[in-house]
Amino acid sequence: MHNYQLAARDNNASLQPLDRISPSMARKTQREVERVISQGLVVEVHEQIRAVLANTALDNVGALSALEAHLIEIAPLGEARYKHIVDAYALGASRVITRW
Repeated sequence: MHNYQLAARDNNASLQPLDRISPSMARKTQREVERVISQGLVVEVHEQIRAVLANTALDNVGALSALEAHLIEIAPLGEARYKHIVDAYALGASRVITRW
């Protein structure tokens, strides 16, 4: 039975099972596949962390916005300042997520 999960191209650029190529080519192919898998795992973790950061920022912006609305009701003269502070937080969080 052939291992078709990994394949290498021969001189004619056709695919062939690993058990039909030289041991050195099979090792080289295996190392390359492992490198690609490793890179994929790093990208996946990176995206998961970015999603956590986005979720946290959304939660925080929601809580700050609710506080902003409450403060506008009880101390309306601070409205422009409240909005500026919440907007500044949201912009900063957005920049962090974008750079991540």
